[in-house]
Amino acid sequence: MSRTKFLLRTSAIYALIGTFMGSHMAGAGSMMLRAIHAHILVVGWLSLFAFAIFYRVYPIPKQSKLAAVQVWTAFIGAFGLTAGMYIYYMKPDFIPEIVQLLFYIIGGTVLVVSFILFAVMTFVHSKGMTDKE
Repeated sequence: MSRTKFLLRTSAIYALIGTFMGSHMAGAGSMMLRAIHAHILVVGWLSLFAFAIFYRVYPIPKQSKLAAVQVWTAFIGAFGLTAGMYIYYMKPDFIPEIVQLLFYIIGGTVLVVSFILFAVMTFVHSKGMTDKE
């Protein structure tokens, strides 16, 4: 599967989850999950969608290892941060507190790495990035 299609489909799943979560919160009259809801939509839907558009618009070589690592860290980081955030705030008894915290921190750190790699890619592969006349 192409990077663009993978990121686009993953972002669509996050959009559905975030929308249903927001709908549930509104119906329940509880904003308890608002931070998680916001992160699912911004990190999961918006960021992954933006990455998908980037890969569609700009000529990044298919064999780029930098792009492959960026895509996988984006996927793992988005999941790790949002799931880790959910676990950390919900505090299920069957998951030790240190595991809850580490899941949240590691997920967020992997996501930061993905954004750093994305920034690097905009410089490494900038030859094909020009304004249209």
